[in-house]
Amino acid sequence: MIRRDNLKHSDVDIASVKKGANDNSSQEQEPRMDGGYGWVIVFSAFLISTSTWGLNSSFGIYFSYYLNNNTFEGATRVDYAAIGGISFGLGLVFAPIINYIQGWIGTRPLIVLGNSIQFASIIMASFSVNLWELYLTQGVLQSLGLAMMSLPALTLVSQWFVKRRVLANALSVSGSGVGGVIFNVGMQRIIETQGYQSALRAQAIISFGLGIIAVLLIKTRSKHHKVEFTFYDLDCLKCVGFWLLTFYLITCILGYVVVLYSLATYTVSLGFTNHQGSVVSSMVQVAFCFARPMAGFISDYYGPLTVTTISYYLAGIFALGLWIPVRTYAGAIMLAFIEGNFIGAIFPTVAAITVRLVGISKLNVSFSMSWMFFGAAGVVSELIGVALTSGTDLDNPKSFRNTAIFAGLCFLVCATFSLALRGYIIARDVLYDAIPEEDISKPSLLQVRVPPHSVFLHCLHWPQKRA
Repeated sequence: MIRRDNLKHSDVDIASVKKGANDNSSQEQEPRMDGGYGWVIVFSAFLISTSTWGLNSSFGIYFSYYLNNNTFEGATRVDYAAIGGISFGLGLVFAPIINYIQGWIGTRPLIVLGNSIQFASIIMASFSVNLWELYLTQGVLQSLGLAMMSLPALTLVSQWFVKRRVLANALSVSGSGVGGVIFNVGMQRIIETQGYQSALRAQAIISFGLGIIAVLLIKTRSKHHKVEFTFYDLDCLKCVGFWLLTFYLITCILGYVVVLYSLATYTVSLGFTNHQGSVVSSMVQVAFCFARPMAGFISDYYGPLTVTTISYYLAGIFALGLWIPVRTYAGAIMLAFIEGNFIGAIFPTVAAITVRLVGISKLNVSFSMSWMFFGAAGVVSELIGVALTSGTDLDNPKSFRNTAIFAGLCFLVCATFSLALRGYIIARDVLYDAIPEEDISKPSLLQVRVPPHSVFLHCLHWPQKRA
């Protein structure tokens, strides 16, 4: 039996030591893990993150341009917010279907298909003249392309790493920060000099090229890990920990999208230009570039759930304490940079947290089920942010007070769910290890029943194996 005090790393797949596991410890610890071609996979995922999440984060500058120039006749602020929400989350709602398609056609063909859809959607958006066309192109189609590319990439890195899994994931998703800076600042400059159509076309070409490079480098190890590509898994759905993870994702993204898409508009409400608003928005992405690798590095020592819990409590406190009183350009930049250091912790840690909860073989199916809810929350989050400022003077920064309060409370709630999930996993491990290995009725990790009081007692417990 493997002793708990011999497991020194937070994200070692403990499902590999359970009775009847699909992966065994010798497979997880083989020499090819934690290095070698795995770093090429990290680079490939980095490029995909740059060309998907980084690209998507630039919608805020188009939002501001469309609104201020009445680009589409009859369109309201709610319409543009809806398009932004759709582009972020609608594709993720179909994550279980995308997971099934991945198992059917393969990882590389799926990413090629997603890259092609995203390229076509942005090019067509540049030719859109009616609002419904913008909904279809920059909203629905772009979201589907993003999901087909980003979902496989988010889970792919975990197949190549064990001890450095969180750090490797962190480096891969930091591409969204790099992409955010490139697409926010670069496309804003093109909009000012050549128009938004040219910016969309340049954006499409850049992202497509990065996606092609990533596809050429990608290799998968799904057969080695016996990864499940199904629509759903009953053991996961019956697991309390899965729902704690899901509610953590939902509440996190509700605040995340509001911050990401609202800061540029908020900066303009302070009396500054659209260019200055794009600079403020890009500061969130600059912070992502540094904070996400740091979160991964720290998580490998102290545990991903420990890091996310602290990060989102701080994000909530700073959103409530800084956003409401900020009235200067320097203050807005500082707010964006500070928030960016904390709100992006979800992306480098979520794959490792999911592996820690369900095991590597069930990573894809549990990931896709939970991200279905994540995507749905992303669709409505910016609409909520807009609704909180509707009917008020958007040139008055005080109109964003309710938006700031909403974002801050979302982060505080999501941190609490993260803390509860941490307590659940630690308590489950204690209960599981207390059952003798020779007991033929010993359940799998997902079937262990954890009493609520035990979750509460272990929330702040510091285990031998980091959570």
